[in-house]
Amino acid sequence: MRRPGPNLRSLARDLGLSATTVSRALKDAPEVRPETRARVKEAATAQGYVPDTGGVYLRTGRTMKVCSVLYTPDVGDYGDGGFLAQVESLAEGLNSSSYHLVVVTETGAETPLDPIRRVFDQHLADAVMFARTTPDDARVRHCQERAVPFVTFGRTELPTPHAFVDHDDEAAVYDATSRLLRAGHRRIAFFNTPGALTYLGLRRRGYERALRDADVALDPTLIRMAGPTVAGHRVAVGQIFTEDPGVTALIGTNQQTVVGLLEGVLASGRDTVLDGIELVGFGGMPVHILSDQRVAFYFQPQQRVGAILASHVLALLDGADPAALQTVLPYRRIDDVAEFRRVDRPSALAAS
Repeated sequence: MRRPGPNLRSLARDLGLSATTVSRALKDAPEVRPETRARVKEAATAQGYVPDTGGVYLRTGRTMKVCSVLYTPDVGDYGDGGFLAQVESLAEGLNSSSYHLVVVTETGAETPLDPIRRVFDQHLADAVMFARTTPDDARVRHCQERAVPFVTFGRTELPTPHAFVDHDDEAAVYDATSRLLRAGHRRIAFFNTPGALTYLGLRRRGYERALRDADVALDPTLIRMAGPTVAGHRVAVGQIFTEDPGVTALIGTNQQTVVGLLEGVLASGRDTVLDGIELVGFGGMPVHILSDQRVAFYFQPQQRVGAILASHVLALLDGADPAALQTVLPYRRIDDVAEFRRVDRPSALAAS
């Protein structure tokens, strides 16, 4: 028979303290002397004490868990290492608290609201984090109406403030387009994916604003919809080169699709170096470019995103105002991903 692990009572008995004092010390209660808190925590660590979350739930109604929702179709045909990096930093960010991370999935057969309902109806977690936000997001409204803690990875246009972390996609696409225009490109293809996600609208706004500020007329045929996968963008690149051979620059959508852009360029017989075709990608982990092809990349480390999501959700659970927990992160531009991989990646990731 397996011996039961240490519990609050056994820890208190070994320390010669009351169970109430040990419980308060573990929660950093100010009424417990600092030296006592330190002694309790040292003993808890040495004995491998883990709080009984079942007992906590019975006493307080808290599960001591935070949930992150994974949209499984986003994994795509080349995987999504960025999400894994985000989850790792989320878990690390929660380590300093009494909360633990759980991940639930949203499949393509579900509505976005289904996993959110499941989390709270089944008492799976005390707070939830989710991505793929829309301007009028039903999940945000659902959580606000029920006054449950949540943080989004992405923004909305709803009137009531909520906690979020987001990339500055509008500024990044504006910068990318402006640079290409200054370099002399006029046939700049902009790829977006179908749907009503907020960041897609922000990206298009950045593209159109850059053209307008440079006094270059918008050509709607240069705005292309493509599936958010390598294959989807590879096909879309082939189509645009067939229809408009004068295109000299391509702006992609997300982490995986930059690979599709490059595959489409090479399949068309073009070359980013010899033919001066410019490619621009975006994401949380620079892709492996195993050739001398040149790709610019707007980089936002998902480790940073996960850490801020964790800090925001812990602040919410501690009673913070959601309006004070709104973070928009600028991208870092990498002029040549291949060079970044060869020379700069370790130091750059450490500094990010």
